[in-house]
Amino acid sequence: MNWGPWSHPGYAAVLALVEERAGLVPPSCSASAEEGIARAMERAGLKDFDAYRARLAEDPSALDDLLIELTVGETYFFRTPEHFEHVRSVVLPDLRERHGPDHTARMWSAACSSGEEPYSIAALLLGEGWDEHMAVFATDVSRGALGRARKAHYGDWSLRGGWADRMRAHLRAEGRRYVLSPEVRKHVRFSYLNLALDTWPSADSGIWKLDVIFCRNVLIYFNRPTIEAVARRLHDALDEGGYLFTGPSDPPLGGLAPLESILTEWGVLYRRPLPGATLSLPVPAAWSPSSTGVPGTATGTTSLGTTTTGLPSGSESSTGTALPGASAPGRPGGSAPRTTAPAWSPPGAVGTSAQAEGTRAAGQPQAGAGSVLGNTAGTGAPASRSGALPRAETPTHAPSAAAMHAARQALARGHWREAAQHLGALDSDADTAALAVRALANLDAAAAVYACTEAAARHPLVAGLRYLESLLLLGQGRAADAERAVRQALYLEPTLIVAWLILGRVLRRHGDTSGALKAWREAEHLCNALPPDAPVPHADGESASRLAEVARGERSRMEAAQAAGEELS
Repeated sequence: MNWGPWSHPGYAAVLALVEERAGLVPPSCSASAEEGIARAMERAGLKDFDAYRARLAEDPSALDDLLIELTVGETYFFRTPEHFEHVRSVVLPDLRERHGPDHTARMWSAACSSGEEPYSIAALLLGEGWDEHMAVFATDVSRGALGRARKAHYGDWSLRGGWADRMRAHLRAEGRRYVLSPEVRKHVRFSYLNLALDTWPSADSGIWKLDVIFCRNVLIYFNRPTIEAVARRLHDALDEGGYLFTGPSDPPLGGLAPLESILTEWGVLYRRPLPGATLSLPVPAAWSPSSTGVPGTATGTTSLGTTTTGLPSGSESSTGTALPGASAPGRPGGSAPRTTAPAWSPPGAVGTSAQAEGTRAAGQPQAGAGSVLGNTAGTGAPASRSGALPRAETPTHAPSAAAMHAARQALARGHWREAAQHLGALDSDADTAALAVRALANLDAAAAVYACTEAAARHPLVAGLRYLESLLLLGQGRAADAERAVRQALYLEPTLIVAWLILGRVLRRHGDTSGALKAWREAEHLCNALPPDAPVPHADGESASRLAEVARGERSRMEAAQAAGEELS
């Protein structure tokens, strides 16, 4: 009999009840799920699945115990410090400005686990002088976790984050454990709450009119209907102008509730709009629509440049990555490229918006680039071999000419999100989203960065989107942001050769010689591990032997410059 991924139908029956009661999707790893259910059944003193399922239906504590096994309660003090820094530097000043000095900041840690997150919030507020004007709420579906949180005894594992020292002042050592000070503990109110149930927001629980909600790495466990319901309740629980922080792996909430998506250098957060505010985000002023009002090349875009040979050129000698403003011959206002074409450039920027409309013939030489990408044509005609941003590895439908025109009209109104939607940049398919981001880059490079960042947030495990983001950022001269994005790509896919090449160039620009050399050695090593003629992923057809030569050349140039005592820019 076929029971799907489960060794016994009882496991599927138990998980069906869990999804019904808590909205949790069945775990992707059936083996670990079965082990967790088995441990919970053993603690309950039951071996029969029917009896255990009946226990779960009538005993909330048994269900709580099982949920601990099926979810990961991974936390530590000041986890993801960028979120806390945003609260400190942006949210708190905003609250002071809008509500005055006597306002009580109301913050909620949903799914607080063993308490490190809400205690971090309280410690931050204390440090910023809000001790008399704060209310921190913390809830979880596990009564056991809440008990540990109230006890507030922690080990070194809870202090492993980069901001751990900010918490040490509030901890007292007792043997091999640390006890949290009453000064912090008294500001946090713990209570039981199942996010999947329609019992909140409510004034009685305090979960309403909140200034900040931390609901991080929780939604990943829920099925789609539960995510949609929770998103609406999160919106309703926020005060007007309140902020919502989710985890990097959580699903995007855009479109599920009337929340404004705020793009930052570290990711996306959400805000309940203030009265009268619009959800449309303005396109940066660098974008200028075509003066004709019909589909055409937008001015003010950033190009990574091409030569007539199809090989990119730019303002860096033999690096292939142009700084903002670099352009090819024939582009009004552009400077002539260097006469020596670089050995290789990352798939970056070729084509014109005419090509994006589908009028460029396959294989036709690129006479000049006025945009950031190559093949976005509805015809699917390939861009030049060394020029286009990384194409999807599987066939996708490129935006049509009509979609490009609609996107231009949206951008003319200042609605980059609408433009992204016309092109498919916010599509549920990562390959479609990547292709659409490249199309948007033909219209406005800055808007493409925003769209790519949000697409990457929607698909947090897709390394190609982070790599694409790094190229767009590098094209705008934002080397530090490009480094962040390319490191995220490598975290997701450590063998991504083109990302190592980009990282080497970014580190060289930062003056990190040893880091650049290491990146190029890694790229060369990965290339040498492949058959010489094997195409390298996201390199638009370049072979492993070709990119090994590139990495070796970059490394040799830098080593030679070091030996000669020269500075290599």
